[in-house]
Amino acid sequence: MSVIETFTGPSQFPGHIRFVVVNNRVPQADAPCGLCGAKIEQGYIHELQTRSIYCDAQCLAAYKKMMVPVRASFLGP
Repeated sequence: MSVIETFTGPSQFPGHIRFVVVNNRVPQADAPCGLCGAKIEQGYIHELQTRSIYCDAQCLAAYKKMMVPVRASFLGP
């Protein structure tokens, strides 16, 4: 017998879980990919912190790479 944990919201996910891979499903609201805008047809990645969805791992990685914090020295005096 296996135990399946059920979570009711993003705040209840363990701290080490950052995203969920959803196989063979389409988002309920015909949402496009958060980075490239492609229509998601079968399977996607759901980022829990921002609640964004991405069509594949490459789009999620590219988004994360774009979100590198800006250093204070670049902001000027």
